[in-house]
Amino acid sequence: MQKSVTTSVRLPRELRRRVERKAAKAGCGRNRVIVKALEFYLREDEQASYETEARHQSRMAAKLDAPDASWDQTVESDFPRP
Repeated sequence: MQKSVTTSVRLPRELRRRVERKAAKAGCGRNRVIVKALEFYLREDEQASYETEARHQSRMAAKLDAPDASWDQTVESDFPRP
């Protein structure tokens, strides 16, 4: 198990109530709910960053690839459109 550190945060009252309700429903402590929520948020945020970078790289690569008319003609003759 990883070592942990204590961190103090201020939560709006309603958010604190929601955390407490979730913890009671799950049968665990507030800390576990908050840690899981942060892990989920950070994982989703990292995934979104990777996707954004992938789209950026694709756009950059597309700009580097010049249109190839002879290839397009070959594809059209081998695979005519219906």
